[in-house]
Amino acid sequence: MKTMYFKILCALCVIGCFTNCSDDDSVSSEAEREFMTMFRTYDTTGKDPDPYKCAVENTNDVHLYWYGVDGCAGYEIKVALMGNVQKGGSEYWDNPDNIEIDTIVGPDVVEMVIKDLQYSTDYRFAIRTLSTKGEAYHSKWFGYGGTRDWANYMGLTTEDRYDVPEVIVVSDITESTCRVHIDRSYANSHDTEDLAYSEHFEIDEDENYVMQILTVEPNLTNPNATVPSKWVSYVLTEEDFERGYVDIDGLDSNCLYNINVQNTNISVKWDAIYNTATIRMDGEPGDPILIEWYCDPNDTIAGATSYNACRIDTILSNYNSDSELAEGTIFELEGGKVYYLAQNVDLCKGFTLRTRESDVEKGLRATVYMNGMSTTGTSVNSMNFMFGRMPQSGEVSGINVKDLIFENIDFDCPLAKTYDGSSNGTGNYFINMWPQGIAVSIQSLQIRGCTFQRMRRGFIRTQGSKRKNIDEILVENNQFYNCGYYQLNGGGYGWVSFDKTNIKSNIYTKFIWRNNTMYDSPIGAFIGNSSGNFDWPEDYKYDITIENNTIVNYDTRASGRNKLIEMRYIPGGSTIRVRNNLFILTKNDNDSRDLFFEGADVRQINGTGEAEFIIENNWSTNANLTNGQIFSAAAFSATKNSFGKWTDFCTSGADELDVHVCDITPTELMSNPNPPHTADDLLQMHSVDNLNGLYYNKTSKVTSSEIYTLGIGADTWR
Repeated sequence: MKTMYFKILCALCVIGCFTNCSDDDSVSSEAEREFMTMFRTYDTTGKDPDPYKCAVENTNDVHLYWYGVDGCAGYEIKVALMGNVQKGGSEYWDNPDNIEIDTIVGPDVVEMVIKDLQYSTDYRFAIRTLSTKGEAYHSKWFGYGGTRDWANYMGLTTEDRYDVPEVIVVSDITESTCRVHIDRSYANSHDTEDLAYSEHFEIDEDENYVMQILTVEPNLTNPNATVPSKWVSYVLTEEDFERGYVDIDGLDSNCLYNINVQNTNISVKWDAIYNTATIRMDGEPGDPILIEWYCDPNDTIAGATSYNACRIDTILSNYNSDSELAEGTIFELEGGKVYYLAQNVDLCKGFTLRTRESDVEKGLRATVYMNGMSTTGTSVNSMNFMFGRMPQSGEVSGINVKDLIFENIDFDCPLAKTYDGSSNGTGNYFINMWPQGIAVSIQSLQIRGCTFQRMRRGFIRTQGSKRKNIDEILVENNQFYNCGYYQLNGGGYGWVSFDKTNIKSNIYTKFIWRNNTMYDSPIGAFIGNSSGNFDWPEDYKYDITIENNTIVNYDTRASGRNKLIEMRYIPGGSTIRVRNNLFILTKNDNDSRDLFFEGADVRQINGTGEAEFIIENNWSTNANLTNGQIFSAAAFSATKNSFGKWTDFCTSGADELDVHVCDITPTELMSNPNPPHTADDLLQMHSVDNLNGLYYNKTSKVTSSEIYTLGIGADTWR
């Protein structure tokens, strides 16, 4: 959206102001510049309430106010999407491709209403005072700062659009063609009083939604992708409606496109369109691409040379917009080498990142630092992978992503801090999500054979009001240690944190956590849905499997919080399997640390009111029990707010809800499982160099124990 009508309307106010200034005018000192105006916000006025504070009005209109400067020539205002300028600085703001509006107003104007912006979108604004003397004397820009430079940026987020009926669905995607199914029947949209489609969309006398054209346009990820002229603004025919679909052709392989239908009777673009389908065309992935390790001796990223690390985030980020590389491309790293991320990496195009297979066969693995190599002030420079991405201009729907695969890599954030007695730790994750990001549907997330250290606030987190769906999550054969301790009592966002803000979202459609080891990492609930309580539709359900994991000292700091399974509300028809897991609580005799361990919070089954719980064959060692059980509270067998409340749905029987106790101590089972640091050493309390102490002792007591003979826990340690 490159609207220019403000320039047309307002430029006359300042025409002539610059004609008396020669091109070679120069500023002899900063004092000769115009005063820098500022937008009126709480940070610049200290007033609350303030009737002249910049704000969103009428859902998607923005009302800007700023301080007037006497004797100036006018003001220049820029508007950009947050995703294009969030890092701050002239490098981003001076790039015209990043700017939605660039307009000039007269010297007497100190407010502006910008109407009909994109819904649910995070905007950033910048302003400068113009001088009658010419360009060299204009003030510096207010608003060029990034989100961490709070005193020099101004952002507003437009409100959510009203609910939109899904009238188009895309299928049969090939390298150059796709089929757009169109269902304009009002009855088929299943309108309700809450949805209120009929209040916002025109319906004709035949009870059909009114639409006249179908548009196909390149997504801004690949703005030069081909669109045949026929599809730029295709007029829909009665034959199309009767057939129920339109076949699109002539598109470019590997490219992203936005497809929508709209009602030309509506003058406002964002109200004229129905649901938008953002699709990626197919392509054939080539051979794996080796990212050859190279530590640039002139690398300007702090810590890169001292850690002897090779940067890879630019390669992965550029891949998102590279139409020459098909989705599903495999990137390989050299085993025994260190790579790093200098910026967050958006996960909006499926790929595999793995250590080169020939190196894995030799016992060599690549290390990837999620930065954590330096600090800015007291803050660690940490980075994350990010589900989806921020919206681009014209993007009102979401994006489909194929498989995201991580294999045989050691992930770390070396300097990430723990709670230090007064301040929380580093707020980093392995995968996070932009709060204002676009909706995203991911075919699968697969994490296999990796290690993770120093993920302090969480491991996988979704957030924001937009829909997010992952058809399958498979986390298998991984090791987690030195993670968490974000807050005094553990806390953070949990290992897998699923937000509760959108009833259409589901990341537990098929969730498998198998053969992993989690060691002494207080990081919050293992899996949760933020106590989401919805009247889910009948076909919405969870399918969760947690099996053959070894879990040592799980979140021992918390009492009354941070359960292993924290889902107060579960959709009817769901299945949860927890089986063959090994739970251990252990410490040295001179260690005064608490060893809390809580099981499950499952209070209500919505919808059909029925579910299937397969809880069976879970075992623990015989140390640090509470009333004969490994759980200090909220045991699986608890009858109030746990699986014991739902014994009719526990297919393995109520007795299996109790974790079986094997008559063996942790130190009899394993070579050295106790944490090396005690509660007297706050900063190192939950730290360990490696997990070699978890290997089983080869004694007859071990090999004849139920834990060994039944194959309980991760097979890594046998």
